[in-house]
Amino acid sequence: MKKSIIFILIITIFNFSCNEKIEERHWDKIPRGRLLTDSEFFDLIDYDYFKNEKIQLALEKKDTLLAKKEIIKYFNTRTTSKYFFNAKSIKESVKDFVNRYPLEKNEILARSDEYINTYGGDVNWILPSKDLIGRQQNPNTIRFLARQSIAWDIAMSYHLTNKIGYLSIFLSQIRDFIDDYESGRTEAGRNDVFERFYAGHRLRNLLMVHNSLLSSPDYNFNDQIFMIKVFLLHGARLYDSCKKFHWGNHQLHGLAGLYEMTIMYPEFTVMNNWNDRAKEVIMEHISTEIKPDGFQFERASHYFKLDILNYFRISQISKLNNITLDNLFLSRFKKMFDAILKLSMPNKNLPVLQDAQDEYNSTKLNTDNRFNQLSSNNIAELKDPSESSYMSLGTLIFNEPIYRFFADDIFPHEFYWFFPKERIASYKKINTKIPEIKSVSLDSSKYYVMRSGWGIDDLYMVIDGGLAKYKPDHTHGGILGIIAYANGEVILPNYRVRYSSPSYRTMKNSLVKNVAICDNILQGKDWISNHARTGFGIWDKLPKPTVDLWYTGSDFDIFSGTHNGYSEIGVDYSRSVIFFKPDSWLIIDKFKSNDYHKYQQIWQGEYQIDFKKNSIFSKNFKSKFSIMQADPSAMNITNKKNYEKHSVIFEKEGFKDYSFYTLITPMGSKDNKIPQISLFERSNYLQVKTEFNNKIYYYYEKKNYDIKLDELNTDATQVLVLYENNLLKSSLFVNGSYARLNKSNLVFDKSINVNYFNNRE
Repeated sequence: MKKSIIFILIITIFNFSCNEKIEERHWDKIPRGRLLTDSEFFDLIDYDYFKNEKIQLALEKKDTLLAKKEIIKYFNTRTTSKYFFNAKSIKESVKDFVNRYPLEKNEILARSDEYINTYGGDVNWILPSKDLIGRQQNPNTIRFLARQSIAWDIAMSYHLTNKIGYLSIFLSQIRDFIDDYESGRTEAGRNDVFERFYAGHRLRNLLMVHNSLLSSPDYNFNDQIFMIKVFLLHGARLYDSCKKFHWGNHQLHGLAGLYEMTIMYPEFTVMNNWNDRAKEVIMEHISTEIKPDGFQFERASHYFKLDILNYFRISQISKLNNITLDNLFLSRFKKMFDAILKLSMPNKNLPVLQDAQDEYNSTKLNTDNRFNQLSSNNIAELKDPSESSYMSLGTLIFNEPIYRFFADDIFPHEFYWFFPKERIASYKKINTKIPEIKSVSLDSSKYYVMRSGWGIDDLYMVIDGGLAKYKPDHTHGGILGIIAYANGEVILPNYRVRYSSPSYRTMKNSLVKNVAICDNILQGKDWISNHARTGFGIWDKLPKPTVDLWYTGSDFDIFSGTHNGYSEIGVDYSRSVIFFKPDSWLIIDKFKSNDYHKYQQIWQGEYQIDFKKNSIFSKNFKSKFSIMQADPSAMNITNKKNYEKHSVIFEKEGFKDYSFYTLITPMGSKDNKIPQISLFERSNYLQVKTEFNNKIYYYYEKKNYDIKLDELNTDATQVLVLYENNLLKSSLFVNGSYARLNKSNLVFDKSINVNYFNNRE
């Protein structure tokens, strides 16, 4: 009896599974390994969309040629699905583009010609292979070709010159791609040409080209039918890989392409299902991957900006077609521009956070090297528009004057084709407003920004207090590291990376970061190279950070955090950063252990070393600044060089416990005096005194007992005091309940752990 029940249950499950597959095949009849045949193509059309019966009549007469002409006539005359621009006015738009951006014409033609001369129309989509000039292609070549990133340049070259050769080479390459794919001569596996990232980019690029050509007599109905079949193949492959949510920007690129295509071709029976699924998973991405503070979950500035492009295109194509997106989508999308605002340096650029890709060798026309761009090993990397271009985009979308402060004077050419001319004309009418926000935290992304203002010479620092929980592929060994800016330049940099470069692993780890380490042990451990052989890789182990304190006020900012990077060898580590506004930063790196170790501080840049004062001074910077140790005892100070990147390492060896108290002071052109720092230590407290111009800053640190001095009596663990022109101006107490300062009792707010007192007259 039991066996019969089990048998029946198995049969039931099998039948359900089969029915589910049959039901899916019923609406999704698109083959995955080839283009649709003509009969399959017409069978996929929902004829309820059409107002006449010409297509059906043609098919009843088996006049496929007429049916193709009629369907293309319908697609080219419909007004329901709207693209970013109107093909009927493309020549007028091209003229307007050239008038607005006169330098771009030669750039576009140069890139197109270089690409055509390098690859032609018969492309090798599989390895091993060579390009037209005899060079071996590599996985990065396939990544570049698979995205069809130059397709729009080729289409623009056709529109700019009216030379049919550009259109012919474009169509030849796409037909070659399909022929090679159908015959198994394209990359599969890890470098699959239909990988979501590649296919999503390619689909959107092809949609741009296709829609620009619809009014061209050189782009006939057969070409158009072919291209729509290409779109449907891409849609099918992307749908298969995007049914369920997967962390990362790769799937989002695929979803964005899929969504855009479903909006443009609702006439096919598969589109409702594809569109529903795309919208659902897109919402999962923006709700989980874009943090409440607006930054992207991978915490990398490059990928954050790529996501803005994805969500922008999704938002814009929806708006054009009167599709209402979820309020969460719209709010998170706007917060992405707010995140740029919060993180921007005084020069209005984002700092290099985690994997921020290097530039192409050149995107400019260079007569001395015709293959300047495409000869680079960095060929597969995407070049970001500038932050000002993104903020120009945000300005126009949201009509936001604060964004205008960061934006270009002229609306950027990268986004010209996504808006009507009238809308772009309104850009100049949007006023500019200087942001009021200064020091700020991105709480969910764990970036902490200290700034003195928005002038080009103001001071700025960002502290990395986080770690990507999911998919930390782009995370560097720079936990609790800092990036600093002053007097018009980055003085303590992080560096861009190049996936295809041998330097990539080094450029991701601690030696090229502004961090502290122990026993020469770098933060990133156990490197894992990617299977696609594109140079990309990740760290298997990275320290886990914890943020203990963040406070910002008018005279002081303070950050404190720890990480467990050295817990396996019995070393506890913490870093505090104190901003003496607007003059300097005090960096406190604490190491504690039951054994003896070597402790090191790393500072990026090339410096002159003063061994007597344990200080270094800027050398090859426009800005003058110093990095000074409060500890006067002898320490090792060495210059290092990694892949042309200079750094200086301060080192103390043979200690169980040791703390670096380090003063970083940018000096303006009018600052002739060198800053001073001194350390005074007793059994119950430690004092660091810094002097610069007419200000004296005191930092007190509680040890075993309450701090009891003539001028100060408190149980606070940390105290900051500012004197200006010998007058007490302000003070700050951390984790205290009482204090007497300069014979005055201070009243604490016991509900908070940081109490600030302003003594300014």
